[in-house]
Amino acid sequence: MNEYKDVYDIEESEGISLQDLFKIIWNNIAMILIITMWITVIGIVYTFSVVTPKYTANSSIIVQVDVDSTGTNEQSAIVIANNLIGTYKEFILSNKVLSSVIDDIDELDNVSINQLKSSISVSTTSQILIIHISVVNSSPELAQEIANTLINNSIEIANDPESPYVLLQNKLKVLDDALLPTSPSSPNKTLNVIISVILGGIVALGVVFMKEFFNNKFKSVEELERYLNVKSIASVPGTVKERKLVD
Repeated sequence: MNEYKDVYDIEESEGISLQDLFKIIWNNIAMILIITMWITVIGIVYTFSVVTPKYTANSSIIVQVDVDSTGTNEQSAIVIANNLIGTYKEFILSNKVLSSVIDDIDELDNVSINQLKSSISVSTTSQILIIHISVVNSSPELAQEIANTLINNSIEIANDPESPYVLLQNKLKVLDDALLPTSPSSPNKTLNVIISVILGGIVALGVVFMKEFFNNKFKSVEELERYLNVKSIASVPGTVKERKLVD
């Protein structure tokens, strides 16, 4: 019974304590600071010198139904407009509309429809008859031009009397033209620096703990006695390097 208790006590004492963790961190504080600093520097260089800034141009259109021309009351007109919101969102991003934008803007000659679509975001709010359109591009002027051309072309195509889009005709109006973006929307430089510092600290701690995990040397007499469950008779002071210098 006593032997079992001794083994249990040894296994229980083998767990690393919070004090040991702080000791490991403190003993390797220089390495932690150096690794954290280097990763932070890499993150700053990437954010400020490597990554290309992106600009976002925002425009919007409103969906409205003419009460007089449709012979409906205001409440019915609102219901009709709400029901058409989803259709308009898909219509604005249709190949027909996007192809017309590419044809009208010379800078988009080598851009595919899928590439253009990936730079455009269309969003609406429930019960609000406004469609918000955002265009992201590395050029603020081109982002503005794409956003404005997109809304103008979508309205023009929808209102074409010879087009088959009868339900869409005369129901879209420009609410806000896109303004020239004055500052980049990405990257978020402050956030990237903070992430770099945090990531650097995590990597540094990971390196330190991995180093300690693979280090199978006893660092003190007390640690040797605790793990081997023996009592030491004597110990030689100083490190191996110090003892070689004395010799």
